[in-house]
Parts: sequence; structure tokens; C-alpha cells
Amino acid sequence: METKTFPCSSEGMVAAQGFLECQCDEPKPAIILDEIVSNIVRCSGASSFSIGVERSDAGMTMVFSDDGQAFDPTCEVATPDVSAGLEDRGVGGLGIFMVKKMSKSLSYRREDDKNILTILM
Repeated sequence: METKTFPCSSEGMVAAQGFLECQCDEPKPAIILDEIVSNIVRCSGASSFSIGVERSDAGMTMVFSDDGQAFDPTCEVATPDVSAGLEDRGVGGLGIFMVKKMSKSLSYRREDDKNILTILM
């Protein structure tokens, strides 16, 4: 698995997108990266984040790691009501909902004071 670490900033987001573009040119991984990394940068309080990418016969695996506040997006986010109008929806949850729909599986663990989110596509 090729892994790279980035500063938790908008510049880090741009660099992470460039790293992923070198690994694949498919749109789904880019959308997933944008959703996960933007939440890390805006909400986690992390100083840095890492992304690991690996391709296999099973698909593509992306591993996101950050040193921010503990947060499990696989169970702590309410599923948004996508049938409701924009003005009737609550804030948050749509990004991870999209990530769940675009992936085969998501798993989260907290290890050594780091959030680790593994996504198989």
C-alpha cells in the first residue's frame, strides 16, 4: 500500500488529490477522498492526515488516518432524508452517505490516538 501524509489544511487537501490522481483516474475515489478529507480538515482538529491506496483483485482500498478527535463516521452520523427538500434536511451526513453508497465496505477503528477509516471500492 502506498501511503502519504499531508498537513491538515486546504493545501494538504489539494496535495492529497494530486496523490490520488497518480494512483488512479476514476471519479469515485476522487469524490470519496474529497468528502473524507474535507471533513478531517474542517472538523477533526487534526494536525495531519494520511492516505493509503492499494489495488487488488478485490478492488481498490483507501485508508484514511488522522490524529484528530475520535469520530466514527460509520455509526455516529444519522442517515440523511434524501427525499426531503434542502430546506427540510438537517446539516451533515450527506457526504458519508454518498461514500457508503459508492463503496463496497467501510470500517473504522481508533488506534494509537488515530482515527483509521478503511474503504473498499
